[in-house]
Amino acid sequence: MIEVNNISKVYGKSMEGINKISYTFEGGQVYGLVGPNGAGKTTLIRMLSGSHSQSYGSISIDNYDIIKEREKALMQVGWMPDTSILNGYWRIIDQFEYFGVLRGLTDVEARNKGIELLKQFGIDQKLWNKTMRKLSLGQRRRVSLAFAVLNDPQNILMDEPYNGFDPDGIRMISEFIIKEKNRGKTVIVSSHILKELESVADTVILIEKGRIVDSISKEILEKSGTLKVTLEIGNPDDMLGEMLQSMGDVRKIGNRYEITCNAGEKIEDLNSSLVKRGYKVILFKSEKPTVEDFYFSKEKHES
Repeated sequence: MIEVNNISKVYGKSMEGINKISYTFEGGQVYGLVGPNGAGKTTLIRMLSGSHSQSYGSISIDNYDIIKEREKALMQVGWMPDTSILNGYWRIIDQFEYFGVLRGLTDVEARNKGIELLKQFGIDQKLWNKTMRKLSLGQRRRVSLAFAVLNDPQNILMDEPYNGFDPDGIRMISEFIIKEKNRGKTVIVSSHILKELESVADTVILIEKGRIVDSISKEILEKSGTLKVTLEIGNPDDMLGEMLQSMGDVRKIGNRYEITCNAGEKIEDLNSSLVKRGYKVILFKSEKPTVEDFYFSKEKHES
């Protein structure tokens, strides 16, 4: 668990990267950070990782203050930054041994765990003795993920983790996130790839100008906002239009009907009602509210 209390990050005399953020990130949950470029997502993650210090406020990681009990606090955090922090000229396996010891492992434990993770994340054995600068972007990202979780931390921070991956790598990242969440970990993910973020996040947090302006759980998201339903009926009649209008706004396009209604409507009952009334349902497709809808909603961007 990570507890953030009224933290700010000030650069120079007036430029604020983070402005009075307070939030509690619980274990067994995935939190998705979204927002425009420069909103403060990366700054916030770097502050939680300990690589940037807050100007004001406090950060507690599993009840350890990140300043007063820095070493203990940072032992509980694994950080996958948007760019690699590993030395480009050291052999990969040597870095795992060296930094693993700093994280409380023996050199043998660090090597064995590093090898286990490199295998898990698809890094071929012939690359273990290579330097980071000899790897492709996707390979470097896989190594960075392995390095982040070398000592099996309880809290995992991931900044743009999907960048640099092919479809197989994207699926691997999402599966890893869900697995760690199910192990009780706190996982915080910053990403511009909203579709992938939606597939893993329990709560989405919108950040703008260094502030949290809104947050919403997946459960509430699916019950709020606008639900879109597309229908095609083989035997429409005048009564059909009246029936559909009772559900929400209806628009007829060719042979299809588009219904826009509140996501709280029991739209699943509509299909069975149509069949019971003798209508031949050729197409019935519903689209739930998405993270993208949440992100682009004007209401969500109000201060």
